[in-house]
Amino acid sequence: MVGVVGLVTTVVGTFLPWLRSGTVDRDSYQVLALRGFAGLDGAAGELVRVGWVALTPLAVCCVVLWLFRLPRISACLALLFGTIAGTVATLAAVQGGNEGAMVGISLTGPVVTLGGAVLGIAGAITVLTANTRTAISPGGAP
Repeated sequence: MVGVVGLVTTVVGTFLPWLRSGTVDRDSYQVLALRGFAGLDGAAGELVRVGWVALTPLAVCCVVLWLFRLPRISACLALLFGTIAGTVATLAAVQGGNEGAMVGISLTGPVVTLGGAVLGIAGAITVLTANTRTAISPGGAP
Protein backbone atom coordinates (compact mmCIF):
# COMPACT_ATOMS: atom_id res chain seq x y z
CA MET A 1 0.00 0.00 0.00
CA VAL A 2 2.92 2.34 0.71
CA GLY A 3 4.10 1.79 -2.85
CA VAL A 4 0.74 2.82 -4.29
CA VAL A 5 0.72 5.99 -2.18
CA GLY A 6 4.25 6.70 -3.43
CA LEU A 7 3.24 6.22 -7.08
CA VAL A 8 0.26 8.54 -6.72
CA THR A 9 2.30 11.16 -4.86
CA THR A 10 4.99 11.06 -7.54
CA VAL A 11 2.49 11.60 -10.35
CA VAL A 12 0.84 14.46 -8.43
CA GLY A 13 4.28 16.02 -7.96
CA THR A 14 4.87 16.13 -11.71
CA PHE A 15 1.85 18.45 -12.03
CA LEU A 16 3.03 20.84 -9.30
CA PRO A 17 5.27 23.84 -10.11
CA TRP A 18 8.79 22.91 -11.28
CA LEU A 19 9.94 26.15 -12.90
CA ARG A 20 9.31 29.77 -12.00
CA SER A 21 9.60 32.25 -14.83
CA GLY A 22 8.83 35.74 -13.61
CA THR A 23 5.40 35.39 -12.00
CA VAL A 24 4.47 32.23 -13.94
CA ASP A 25 4.86 28.75 -12.46
CA ARG A 26 5.24 25.82 -14.87
CA ASP A 27 4.78 22.12 -14.15
CA SER A 28 7.22 19.50 -15.43
CA TYR A 29 5.22 18.91 -18.62
CA GLN A 30 5.17 22.60 -19.49
CA VAL A 31 8.92 22.73 -18.91
CA LEU A 32 9.42 19.84 -21.35
CA ALA A 33 7.35 21.71 -23.93
CA LEU A 34 10.01 24.44 -23.95
CA ARG A 35 12.09 22.95 -26.78
CA GLY A 36 15.34 24.81 -26.21
CA PHE A 37 15.28 24.65 -22.41
CA ALA A 38 18.16 22.77 -20.72
CA GLY A 39 19.51 21.38 -23.98
CA LEU A 40 16.41 19.34 -24.79
CA ASP A 41 16.76 19.68 -28.55
CA GLY A 42 17.10 16.83 -31.01
CA ALA A 43 16.72 13.09 -30.50
CA ALA A 44 17.93 13.06 -26.89
CA GLY A 45 15.41 15.73 -25.94
CA GLU A 46 12.61 13.82 -27.63
CA LEU A 47 13.60 10.66 -25.74
CA VAL A 48 13.48 12.57 -22.45
CA ARG A 49 10.05 14.03 -23.31
CA VAL A 50 8.57 10.65 -24.28
CA GLY A 51 10.09 8.95 -21.24
CA TRP A 52 8.79 11.57 -18.82
CA VAL A 53 5.29 11.57 -20.28
CA ALA A 54 5.30 7.74 -20.16
CA LEU A 55 5.79 7.80 -16.38
CA THR A 56 2.11 8.35 -15.61
CA PRO A 57 0.92 5.34 -17.68
CA LEU A 58 3.72 3.29 -16.10
CA ALA A 59 2.42 4.22 -12.64
CA VAL A 60 -1.10 3.20 -13.68
CA CYS A 61 0.27 -0.14 -14.95
CA CYS A 62 1.95 -0.71 -11.58
CA VAL A 63 -1.30 -0.12 -9.70
CA VAL A 64 -3.33 -2.29 -12.10
CA LEU A 65 -0.82 -5.15 -11.82
CA TRP A 66 -0.95 -4.84 -8.05
CA LEU A 67 -4.76 -4.99 -8.15
CA PHE A 68 -4.58 -8.11 -10.35
CA ARG A 69 -2.46 -9.73 -7.66
CA LEU A 70 0.85 -9.57 -9.51
CA PRO A 71 2.77 -7.70 -6.82
CA ARG A 72 6.30 -8.71 -7.82
CA ILE A 73 5.91 -7.59 -11.43
CA SER A 74 4.29 -4.40 -10.17
CA ALA A 75 7.17 -3.86 -7.74
CA CYS A 76 9.79 -4.29 -10.50
CA LEU A 77 8.05 -1.67 -12.63
CA ALA A 78 7.68 0.58 -9.57
CA LEU A 79 11.44 0.37 -9.00
CA LEU A 80 12.02 1.53 -12.56
CA PHE A 81 9.40 4.26 -12.17
CA GLY A 82 10.79 5.50 -8.86
CA THR A 83 14.37 5.48 -10.08
CA ILE A 84 13.60 7.58 -13.15
CA ALA A 85 11.27 10.04 -11.42
CA GLY A 86 13.45 10.27 -8.32
CA THR A 87 16.61 10.95 -10.31
CA VAL A 88 15.03 13.74 -12.33
CA ALA A 89 13.43 15.25 -9.22
CA THR A 90 16.73 15.10 -7.34
CA LEU A 91 18.58 16.82 -10.17
CA ALA A 92 15.97 19.59 -10.19
CA ALA A 93 15.86 19.92 -6.41
CA VAL A 94 19.62 20.25 -5.96
CA GLN A 95 19.60 23.15 -8.42
CA GLY A 96 17.48 24.86 -5.78
CA GLY A 97 15.20 27.84 -5.91
CA ASN A 98 17.03 30.98 -6.97
CA GLU A 99 14.80 33.37 -5.08
CA GLY A 100 16.08 36.55 -6.69
CA ALA A 101 16.36 35.26 -10.27
CA MET A 102 13.76 35.86 -12.98
CA VAL A 103 13.90 32.19 -14.00
CA GLY A 104 14.52 29.48 -11.43
CA ILE A 105 13.58 26.08 -10.13
CA SER A 106 10.47 25.93 -7.98
CA LEU A 107 11.09 23.31 -5.30
CA THR A 108 7.47 22.26 -4.74
CA GLY A 109 7.15 19.84 -7.66
CA PRO A 110 10.60 18.23 -7.42
CA VAL A 111 10.40 17.72 -3.64
CA VAL A 112 6.92 16.14 -3.76
CA THR A 113 7.96 13.98 -6.72
CA LEU A 114 11.12 12.88 -4.92
CA GLY A 115 9.19 12.04 -1.74
CA GLY A 116 6.71 9.96 -3.71
CA ALA A 117 9.51 8.19 -5.57
CA VAL A 118 11.19 7.28 -2.28
CA LEU A 119 7.91 5.88 -0.93
CA GLY A 120 7.33 3.95 -4.16
CA ILE A 121 10.82 2.45 -4.07
CA ALA A 122 10.46 1.57 -0.39
CA GLY A 123 7.15 -0.19 -1.07
CA ALA A 124 8.63 -2.05 -4.05
CA ILE A 125 11.65 -3.22 -2.06
CA THR A 126 9.36 -4.39 0.72
CA VAL A 127 7.31 -6.46 -1.73
CA LEU A 128 10.38 -7.91 -3.42
CA THR A 129 12.11 -8.88 -0.19
CA ALA A 130 9.04 -10.26 1.61
CA ASN A 131 9.06 -13.99 2.24
CA THR A 132 5.75 -15.22 0.84
CA ARG A 133 6.35 -18.91 1.53
CA THR A 134 4.44 -20.47 4.38
CA ALA A 135 5.98 -23.07 6.59
CA ILE A 136 4.38 -26.51 6.56
CA SER A 137 4.62 -28.59 9.66
CA PRO A 138 5.74 -32.22 9.42
CA GLY A 139 2.15 -33.34 10.02
CA GLY A 140 1.04 -31.71 6.76
CA ALA A 141 -1.04 -28.91 8.23
CA PRO A 142 0.29 -25.37 8.04
